[in-house]
Amino acid sequence: MPAHVVTKPSKTSKEAPPVALIRSLGPSNGSVSAPDRDDLLTLGDYPPECIPRLGSFISALTSLRVRHKPITVRYAEETTTPLLHVAHAECQLEGESEQSLLQRLFYVRELTSYDIEVPVFGPKRLRTMRARYLKHELTMRGELPSIVQFLSALEADILTKLVVRFRRSQFEACARAPDFGYLLQLVQSAYENLRTLVLLETEEHARFFDVSLTTVLRPLYSLRRLEDVELRLEKSSLHAPDGDIEKLANAWRNLRRLVLACPRCTAMPTLDSLYTLADMCRCLLQLVLPQLDLSDLGEDIKRRPPKEPMDDAVGHPLRVFGVACNSTTRIADSQATRIARCIDSLFPYIDVTESWVHDNSVETLLSDWYLIWVNIMATKALRKCAPGRAYLDRA
Repeated sequence: MPAHVVTKPSKTSKEAPPVALIRSLGPSNGSVSAPDRDDLLTLGDYPPECIPRLGSFISALTSLRVRHKPITVRYAEETTTPLLHVAHAECQLEGESEQSLLQRLFYVRELTSYDIEVPVFGPKRLRTMRARYLKHELTMRGELPSIVQFLSALEADILTKLVVRFRRSQFEACARAPDFGYLLQLVQSAYENLRTLVLLETEEHARFFDVSLTTVLRPLYSLRRLEDVELRLEKSSLHAPDGDIEKLANAWRNLRRLVLACPRCTAMPTLDSLYTLADMCRCLLQLVLPQLDLSDLGEDIKRRPPKEPMDDAVGHPLRVFGVACNSTTRIADSQATRIARCIDSLFPYIDVTESWVHDNSVETLLSDWYLIWVNIMATKALRKCAPGRAYLDRA
C-alpha cells in the first residue's frame, strides 16, 4: 500500500471583526450638522471603499489591516452626487485603542464637522489628537468627565462651535473626589477660534444630587475667547451661587450671550450677580438666568444703590434679559420697584418687548418676576417722560 502522509490542519488566526468607528456620513451646512437636520434622506449603507472622500482613511485601514463596517450615507434632496459631498461624520469611539483610527479620519480635509460619542475612559490623560480641518461644529456625546478628557487631548484650532450633549457620571454619587475629567483644563491655543459653546444635559431621570455650575464649567474657563455660552439642564437642579457667577464672568469677559436654563436651583444667585456681570462682561447683549434670589438682594445694592441713567451716559449694551418666573414667594410692590430700578440702572437698554418671554398663564401673571417686569416698563416710561425723576419715590 502506498504510504499516506498525514498532515495536521494548519491553525489560521481568527480574523478580527470589523470596526464601526464611522456610523454615518452626510452634508454639513456650516452651522447645522447632519444629525440635527430633518431634511436629509438616507442613500444607503456603503463600504468605505465606495466613498471617494475617504481615500486617505481607506489607505490607513489597509496599512493597519483593519476592516470597517458599511457606513450609512445621508444626503440633501437637491444633491445629485451624494457620495461626493459628504462633509460631516457621525462617529462612536469604542475605546482608547480607536484613537489612532480617529486621528486618521481627522486627516480627511473634506470632513469639517463631527458628531462623536465617547466611552468612559480611565483616570489618565489621552493621547493628543489634532483635527486640523474640523472647522464648523463638533458635537460630543457621553458622560461629561469623559467628554472633557477627550477635549483636553484634542487640538482643533479652527473650530468655531462646540456642542456637548452630556450625561452625568455614573460614579459621581459614590465618589469622594471629583471625576478625573473635571480636574483637567482645556488649552486655549488648541481652540483658538472657538466662540460658541453649548452644553445640553440628556439625562432621562432626575438625580438626587444637583449640578454645580463651577464643577461643570471649570475645565472650560481657560477658553477665554468664548462669546456665546449656553447651559441647559433638563432633569437636574443647578447649584449656582454668586461666587460661581463671579468665576464665570471673570473667565469669559468677552461674552455676548449667556443662557443658563434649568428646571430649578438649589442655590440661586442674588442681585450681586447682576452687578458682577454688568461690571465684568461689558459686551453682553443677551442674558438668561434660571432664577434670582428675591429674599436676599445681596450687598451691592446697598453699596451702589440704583442711580437713574442719563441719556448722554454710555450704559451697558444688554438688550435681552430673562429670568425664570418664580411664584413660590410674594414680594411687595415696593420691593419689585427697587429691583426694577436696579436692573434698569445696570442695563438701561433692555428691550422689554423681547425680555421675559412668558405664556400669559395665570401662574406667570401672578409671579414675582411679572410684577418686576411691569415695574421696569413703568420706570422706562418715566425716564422718557420725566428725566431725572424716574427713581424718585412716589408718595
